[in-house]
Amino acid sequence: MKKYLKILLWTVLALFVLVQFIRPEKNLSSDTRHDIASVYPIPPDVQGILKTSCYDCHSNTTVYPWYNAIQPIGLFLNNHVVEGKTLEF
Repeated sequence: MKKYLKILLWTVLALFVLVQFIRPEKNLSSDTRHDIASVYPIPPDVQGILKTSCYDCHSNTTVYPWYNAIQPIGLFLNNHVVEGKTLEF
């Protein structure tokens, strides 16, 4: 039983190390065609709130946290950003 547990732990560790090489493309560009401020007039105080609360997932200027470099967390965050950018009302 100990032998199988040891093999399982080494396998999980090897998979964790291998998944670190999978890096999704970061959401960083200067494209502002779909920016809400280019479509609607927004007061400066509301624009500040939007930038701090919404732009990380709903724009092309995502600020990634430090733990984005650890996979599979980075893959989860990338999926979250992609869903946030394609969200339609």
